[in-house]
Amino acid sequence: MTAPPAGRIAVTGATGTLGSALVRELAARGHRPLALVRPGRAGGVVAAADPVEAELGDGGPEAVRRLAEALSDTRALFLLTPFHPRQDLLQRTVIEAAAAAGVAHVVKLSALGADPESPVLVHRQHGLAERALADRGVAHTVLRPNAFTQNAAQWLGTIASRGAVLLPVGRARVSMVDVRDIAAAAATLLIGRPGHGEAYELTGPRALTYAEAAEELTAASGRRIRYLDVSEDVAREAMLGAGVPAWAVAARLQLYATYTAGEAETVTGALRELTGRPPRPFADFARLLAERIRALPAPGPAEVTR
Repeated sequence: MTAPPAGRIAVTGATGTLGSALVRELAARGHRPLALVRPGRAGGVVAAADPVEAELGDGGPEAVRRLAEALSDTRALFLLTPFHPRQDLLQRTVIEAAAAAGVAHVVKLSALGADPESPVLVHRQHGLAERALADRGVAHTVLRPNAFTQNAAQWLGTIASRGAVLLPVGRARVSMVDVRDIAAAAATLLIGRPGHGEAYELTGPRALTYAEAAEELTAASGRRIRYLDVSEDVAREAMLGAGVPAWAVAARLQLYATYTAGEAETVTGALRELTGRPPRPFADFARLLAERIRALPAPGPAEVTR
């Protein structure tokens, strides 16, 4: 059996929810990764990693050269970039830099439904980046997770103000996946031998409705939480009012439309295959979120009845 080549493991997006979980997972397995972060963000890196500041840039030769220097001692790279109107361009920059630096294996965080021809912005961006990775000839593996379970933390605002989860998805079922499980799968791949273009669709153990998710939060926190199905217009207004950029609002509404079309109901065994254990159920994260829910102010009677 061939051993992995020498060198460090690098993680992009290391200050985010998934990136931080991956750094901790790698540390638990005896590795101290490099954490690539944007300039000025080194302080946000958990202590288990060594921060390296690097700008992803615009895909030009100078941006690629600088990033390749930051990756000079890297054998395996986790590719995760922020939600961005040109996420595919950011990822192509990293892919070119990885190739220039001689990185032996790239594990790319993609999305369930990724397709370079998709009309859905997020799916198209990831599909284009997957294609660029394959075309560049870098050894790679792709992880395509469904919606993150940890996104439930974004509902705290409306739980506080309305006692409810508000989304325009009707009775859609989504097999939400815990980022800790994604991190475990990514760590297994990064520590192991380079991939050959394999793609894994990662999901939770079952597809549940958002009404069922609200029931799980109610059971965990002891605080009654409802699910309210709202129109796209109401959801758009709320997101714009919260300062979400218009392009991001449109992208999220596109994703919600795929949920209502039944495209996020898939349940796979890929996480068990990669990690050797079943994926965590939504109830597991609901218990972690329960304390924060109990600490929220109670909505007024008028808000609860709306």
